[in-house]
Amino acid sequence: MRGNSGGLSESDGTAVGICFRESGRASGEPAVTTELTPVLVSAPSAKATKRALGAAVVAVLLAAAFLVVLHVDRYWGPIDPVSAMLSDYAWTPGWWMWAAAMLLTSAGSVVVAVVLRRRGLLCGALTVVAMAAWCAGLAAVALFTKDPQGNAVSWVGKVHLGATGISCVSLPLAGWLLGRAHRNSPDWRGYARWSRILGLAAVPFFLPFLIPFAANVAFGQHLPTVATGLVERLMAVLELVELLVLAGWAWRAAE
Repeated sequence: MRGNSGGLSESDGTAVGICFRESGRASGEPAVTTELTPVLVSAPSAKATKRALGAAVVAVLLAAAFLVVLHVDRYWGPIDPVSAMLSDYAWTPGWWMWAAAMLLTSAGSVVVAVVLRRRGLLCGALTVVAMAAWCAGLAAVALFTKDPQGNAVSWVGKVHLGATGISCVSLPLAGWLLGRAHRNSPDWRGYARWSRILGLAAVPFFLPFLIPFAANVAFGQHLPTVATGLVERLMAVLELVELLVLAGWAWRAAE
């Protein structure tokens, strides 16, 4: 006859112990006992989590400072902010600030997403995919430069164009989904409301890009675009605020 017993205990920052015991197969046989030494599984402390979030916010604010410099200094960013796209900074003397801004924002977003996920707030497959797409899209925008002639001709330019579209849509979507999922939570109602508002507020800024693109695909017609650079910059500001709201949400959840 064989018998075994096992116990499993797990909680944040506590040890997990498992014990297996096997008796002899017949009467008189010696019992064999196997024990696994408990292993301490340490969860990140609130202090360590907040340090990581603080570094993430600093990275995002540094990225914003780089973008401000590109807009106010005509040497580093000699393009028209009303008509030129943000990606055009990749072909200016301040290209390294543009690339650094995208990579810093991507890295900061990864930290925020991980904390929200570990605290059980970032849930649902679509929300996780949208947040991951935002992080990956920003990195791809920096690493794959747009074609200088404006149209996506090379494969690098096509990757850049696709990454730009994905990153523009994914963060508002993730923010709206997060806000919707926690809209009735007493603890997170305020963060959820602002996350939804900012996610929805970004939608009108997609239209100047989506309508001409849809017309080109469906009818082969190139509709004129007006002040697309300005529209993109306003959308970027909304997404930056959305990201900072999510960082504040993660900070509160880490307490």
